[in-house]
Amino acid sequence: MLTYFAALALLAVTSGQAEGAKFVATAYTRDCAGCTGVTKTGVVADPWSRKLMAVDPRVLKLGKCYRVKFPDGHTTVYLAADVGGSIKGNRVDLLLKSTSGAKKFGRQVVTITTAQCS
Repeated sequence: MLTYFAALALLAVTSGQAEGAKFVATAYTRDCAGCTGVTKTGVVADPWSRKLMAVDPRVLKLGKCYRVKFPDGHTTVYLAADVGGSIKGNRVDLLLKSTSGAKKFGRQVVTITTAQCS
């Protein structure tokens, strides 16, 4: 069952009527415990060639692209290509190149809107 906030996030992102929905973002690498190097959608987890993220598919659709706006104001388009055991509701996990980069990223509140895949 979706939480109230996850349901609001789903409505905001999919309706196109909101500026964007707030999500908690963390980061992971393809070398994490339990990672296979291939995402749930079959995409090779290669952070050097694509920006990928793990999502709750009840909230954000797998295979779709989303613009992530970070607290410092910059934005990056990510493909929702993976899922994660602790990625539930309004949480996303961004695939980064290094473990040190993922640790430095920490936990951030981001704004997510739909985007065109390039």
